[in-house]
Amino acid sequence: MSKFFTLLILALIIGGFIYIYPNIEWHSPEVNLKLGSDYLGTKPFDIEVSDKGKGLRSVTVKLSDESGETTLFEKTYPDGVMADRITVTADPAKLGIKEGPAELKVTARDGSKLKFFSGNKTEVKKKVSVDLEPPAANLITTDHNINHGGSHLVIYKTSPDAVKSGVQVGEYFFPGYKSDFLEDNVYFAFFAYPYNVPAGETITLVAEDAAGNRKTASVPYRLKSIPYRKSNINISDNFIRDVITPLAGDSANADAKTAFLSVNSKLRKENDETIRNATSKSDSAILWNGPFHQLSNSKVEANFADERTYMYNGEPIDKQYHLGYDLAVTKRYPIEAANNGVVVYSGPLGIYGNAVIIDHGMGVSTLYGHMSSIDVNVGDEVKKKQIIGKTGQTGLAAGDHLHYGVYVGGVAVRPIEWWDPKWLNDNILLKIRQAKEEFGEGGSGAAQN
Repeated sequence: MSKFFTLLILALIIGGFIYIYPNIEWHSPEVNLKLGSDYLGTKPFDIEVSDKGKGLRSVTVKLSDESGETTLFEKTYPDGVMADRITVTADPAKLGIKEGPAELKVTARDGSKLKFFSGNKTEVKKKVSVDLEPPAANLITTDHNINHGGSHLVIYKTSPDAVKSGVQVGEYFFPGYKSDFLEDNVYFAFFAYPYNVPAGETITLVAEDAAGNRKTASVPYRLKSIPYRKSNINISDNFIRDVITPLAGDSANADAKTAFLSVNSKLRKENDETIRNATSKSDSAILWNGPFHQLSNSKVEANFADERTYMYNGEPIDKQYHLGYDLAVTKRYPIEAANNGVVVYSGPLGIYGNAVIIDHGMGVSTLYGHMSSIDVNVGDEVKKKQIIGKTGQTGLAAGDHLHYGVYVGGVAVRPIEWWDPKWLNDNILLKIRQAKEEFGEGGSGAAQN
């Protein structure tokens, strides 16, 4: 009988092992806490969790401080998942969280039958400082008269804990730059009311601290409507052969419509992204001095934000906006820098042909396209009216001319404003002078002259 029971016990052990073994694995879950800093605030943060074995079974997020432990988040996965990205929000009013030092702990368990069926466990702990108070942000400038598609400037002051600030217009964010006034925490934010943002959009001053707490304030403004032209442009087979095909890359041998769209739409978007990247790291000081210079003896042949419908064989095949001025003089005419600055791009740029981008500081930049030759390199400091190359018809150009664009925060704006001494004085320089009187004589860069 004892032999029977021995065999029975052995069979149960073997059977249990056969049942349990497939559910055993030794890979602990992986936890990636994407907090971004040593501060915890009211801004949500993400956690990435994953498992290489039997899948996740639970995730718990807790915060411990001198008053005890608070559960911020918990989730179970009855059927197991291999990965998840969770978003956690610390709601101080709901959870009773206090400011000060604390410890954040993330615990993830998987579905392994190890450790008495509790599974493999991973714990990630991080010391944090809980900060629930948003920074202060107060407008200094008051009059904000803006042209639709144009530029503007707000000057504001934040509390010392603000690490990021600027102006939000629709989906566009324009960062603020600390001025060199004697008083700390005074910022300039050059921004655009983009041509493609409908009238009535809220303009918001935003300030954020290291914990992600945000302070917002509405910027009062008056928007002037600007009529933008609409036109049809007929595309010929000769134009596609001579201009489009060399730019079309893999689509060069496609039908005419496909080749045209690969350049006029797809390549244009890629080029605009390159422009945004080139203008994203602007100098923190104002480098320009006085009104911007229009190319000598030039005539404007195409306006900013012209809506162009492209026609091929009588059919509309594309619609785009012309984000600059076409300036014409004579062939291979010397191109002058519009103002002082630093070259941040020099070379081929798709539809813009050979191009140069000059950073003028605090997010303001100019673009020069379709050039036949370039005489400057990235990193070169240039002065107003300095020759940087010659006009041409490289890129998406039907004739020799200069494509001239002005950008604020990577967004194309009306160039004519920056040529106009009165507009510059009333909307930019006057605000700077008034702020200087209030906050000191530290200067405001070359623009003061």
